[in-house]
Amino acid sequence: MSEKHVIWFPGAIYSISCYDSFNRQLFNRDKDYINFLSLLELVRYHYPFYLHAYSLTPNEIYLLIETTHVPIQDIIKKLTQQYESTFTLIDSANEFLKASKLIHLMGNRQNYRWSSYLSFISHVPNDHIVTSRILNYFPDPKMKHYRKFVEENVLSKL
Repeated sequence: MSEKHVIWFPGAIYSISCYDSFNRQLFNRDKDYINFLSLLELVRYHYPFYLHAYSLTPNEIYLLIETTHVPIQDIIKKLTQQYESTFTLIDSANEFLKASKLIHLMGNRQNYRWSSYLSFISHVPNDHIVTSRILNYFPDPKMKHYRKFVEENVLSKL
């Protein structure tokens, strides 16, 4: 079976979701989350990319990745060999911000600590991500405005 053609260029941004094709839980305990984040860093060391947002829920992985000089297919292949993955090319600032919001809502809905969201709304450091590209779209105070962007109208849409 041939692989699906994916548009790629240096600097391309993708919204990625991964899940188990047999509907099994991906993460059962804290160690599973820690192991995945360690794998993420190992893959990033060998296949550099910028991680702008993430959320790890028991059943799915959500990532917002910007490529450098390595095609997204190579990164995803190394990172998610045991999962089914879908990825969508982000081609506008609006889509970029919407993807970050959706990723953070997925993790924040049940207050998962395995999300990058806390680093966007407080000064909690997170070595896995780069917050500046997203936060630079917002006026000062950036964190307060980003939080409002993510959380506004959430209850009315649920």
